[in-house]
Amino acid sequence: MRDIEYFLAVAKSGLLSTAADEQGVTQPALTKAVRRVEAEFGLQLFERSARGMVLTSAGLRVAEQARRLQADYADTVQLANEMRAQQSGLLRVGVTDTTSGNRVAGALGSLLVKRPGLRVRLRVDRSDTLATLVREGELDLAMVPAYEGQPLDAERTKVDNDPMLPLVRSGHPLAQRARVALADVATYGWISGPASSAAFKAIADIFARHNLSAPRVVMEVPFASELNLSVLAATDLVTLVPRSFMRHADDRRFAVLPVPALKVPRAVVLLSRPGSTWSPLMQALRDNLLALKATPA
Repeated sequence: MRDIEYFLAVAKSGLLSTAADEQGVTQPALTKAVRRVEAEFGLQLFERSARGMVLTSAGLRVAEQARRLQADYADTVQLANEMRAQQSGLLRVGVTDTTSGNRVAGALGSLLVKRPGLRVRLRVDRSDTLATLVREGELDLAMVPAYEGQPLDAERTKVDNDPMLPLVRSGHPLAQRARVALADVATYGWISGPASSAAFKAIADIFARHNLSAPRVVMEVPFASELNLSVLAATDLVTLVPRSFMRHADDRRFAVLPVPALKVPRAVVLLSRPGSTWSPLMQALRDNLLALKATPA
């Protein structure tokens, strides 16, 4: 397994020097490990040049299986550790939402009280990145938003519905209207995620279905946050926020636009690696999350 770990480190960085630093070993030791792996499979796994090492077509396929093997081994080790000490262990969790209302906080809090020896490693990132980390075995679970049709290569356990709502400041010109058309919203700038994000793609698809150009993003942000609301309160920009986030949006300062097309369906799901064995800690966190009631809109 150590040779597999070293092989994957070289495959990821493409440089022996970088991989050696990351793994805390010498370059000759890393070279020997890679050669042992190649000898074991009887295949040339890397193309070597002065610029570094690149996986061959055979190497790409072996690396894919090796990542699964590494993740399965990590699952087995973790399960064995938990069976030896039910009250301890390491739980690696990913989230996209760091606001105070995130239900992961409540679920982890009660779990930590019941299991004093538990350690938690929290990763904050975008949903697609977290899905990749779960699939590769670097995270046990990740709670992320999931839009209709969004590809997330992981098993999903639905936790809640949390649709997105179009929000503006209360003094916004559109907030004074009883009826607002999508074309009216299209003339204003937006606070949104990057073009590659699921949130922006969902908005762009809605505009496209109504024969409108994608919205003009004035402020690009990774997540919904109270900072975004501060900017929104001082401008005529438009944004989408999760319904659960509305607790941070004072009714006197902000208004939800009456545009049905911009009320975007979205679920909150718990991602796990396909085919993985759920450890007792993972099961406990899932049960805590499902037991928590959604905050009303």
